[in-house]
Amino acid sequence: MLEPWLLNTVWISLAFIGGLFAKRISLPPLIGFLAAGFLLNFFKITEGSQAIEVAANIGIMLLLFTIGLKLRVKDLFEKVVWMGTSFHMLISTVVLGGLVFLISISGLQFFTNIDLPAAVLIGFALSFSSTVFAIKVLQDRGEMSAFHGRISIAILVMQDIFAVIFITLSKGEWPSIWALALPPFLFVVRFLLFKVLNKIDHGEMLTLFGLFAAVAVGAASFQLVGLKPDLGALVMGILLGGHTRSKELANHMMGYKDFFLIAFFFQIGLSGLPTLNSLYIALILLIVIHFKGGLFIIILTRFNLRARTAWLSTLSLMNYSEFGLIVTGIGVKAGWIAQEWLVILALTLALSFLISAPFNHYAHQLFDRYKNKLMKLNTKQIHPDDEPVNLGNAEVLICGMGRVGMVAYKYLKEQFGEKIIGIDYKHDLVKELKGSNINIFWGDSTDSNFWENVQMPNVKMVLLTSNDYHTDLTTAKELCCIADRKFKVGALGHYDEEIAALQEAGVNFVYDHYTLLGKEFANEFVDFINKKTE
Repeated sequence: MLEPWLLNTVWISLAFIGGLFAKRISLPPLIGFLAAGFLLNFFKITEGSQAIEVAANIGIMLLLFTIGLKLRVKDLFEKVVWMGTSFHMLISTVVLGGLVFLISISGLQFFTNIDLPAAVLIGFALSFSSTVFAIKVLQDRGEMSAFHGRISIAILVMQDIFAVIFITLSKGEWPSIWALALPPFLFVVRFLLFKVLNKIDHGEMLTLFGLFAAVAVGAASFQLVGLKPDLGALVMGILLGGHTRSKELANHMMGYKDFFLIAFFFQIGLSGLPTLNSLYIALILLIVIHFKGGLFIIILTRFNLRARTAWLSTLSLMNYSEFGLIVTGIGVKAGWIAQEWLVILALTLALSFLISAPFNHYAHQLFDRYKNKLMKLNTKQIHPDDEPVNLGNAEVLICGMGRVGMVAYKYLKEQFGEKIIGIDYKHDLVKELKGSNINIFWGDSTDSNFWENVQMPNVKMVLLTSNDYHTDLTTAKELCCIADRKFKVGALGHYDEEIAALQEAGVNFVYDHYTLLGKEFANEFVDFINKKTE
């Protein structure tokens, strides 16, 4: 038995090496974490797995808490979300469950003792998409706030709600009568937490506040009344999402959430070692993942989303889910299916990440390559994510109207007047700024269709000022594809590798944030001193 400190050294080292190797071959680090978990299991280094389970649970709670901080509740009431999710889960459960039941007559091990209800349960477990994987993918691409990002997150939350309903019903008992006291309790707690958040500084107390709100208040209160604690963390995040510091809080919690989620991927690997038969079954189920993806893109386009939006949402959802393991675990405990199905589903989940990761890494390039075929799925109606086709006489275009973009807009407006225009992919922000007489349109600067269709004959300058480097880099790559472009592109870079990548993508001027910020600070401070001494 390994000493605790040595065990921690092994875990951390394998996680780091696995994540680093995955990044080197253009895969998300989580693939390396999964491989590390299976490697630990192979060498039977499974001591402390209970601690890993606790850390994994905290990671999922923090994930749902940060989602709640950024979630717009009204997104859940969009038809494409609640109705589209319902249709997809129903069809997936029937088709996947039916497939498992049909294979059961083949005599393949683990399939032979499966009756129709058990097959439906497995189909239901496979109908979920991974919240952890999708959020990581969207964060890595800087698309959490993009239209397709918000659709994906809303669908994931809706799936989580279905999971909570199933877990509640599967227990055979209803939540405690005290669950009725949750709404007034949460109302009072929200008021108190808002007061506390107003007075907390920007240091470690803000991080501790996030952990307290997510785990000690949200998750614990739901657990005490017989509801799923993860749902409590999500609800608490939604309640605090209306605070002016919610974005700061979310950013503060991001690193801690990512750290704890490493344990989640370890846990999958530690759940059991696959046999040859379980690998065969996992590969069969893996083939069906393309059915899930195809069904998503068809349903989303039938709800009048553009093919590109449906494509990007589909890729982030085209995987199997950690909730599938929870559903399967309930089936195992109830004696409905064999214990080995936990290992099979864990292996299928890991393999689905391996398949989906490269697709998501090259999501934009793949759409550009196949968009002529994909765009045939577009309906002929007006889409909620349609973009402007004519920028008129605009000479300056600002892509990203956050804090930096707005400062640039106000400064350049003194010189260019009404010939400056901004675009952003946040509908609420666009609506708010239009109400303030800002010349702005909704649009996704990472969309190749936008740059192909938009008319901007007079544009001389394009400023990339989004809050996310990955968004600016993707936009720069799309701009680089425009033939005979007559405008210059400027962007911000914080690190040498970012500056090099932006320049390679065709950006004419990269503002070296830290270097030039230091110079501007020094110059303005000297000017201030000189004025005081005059």
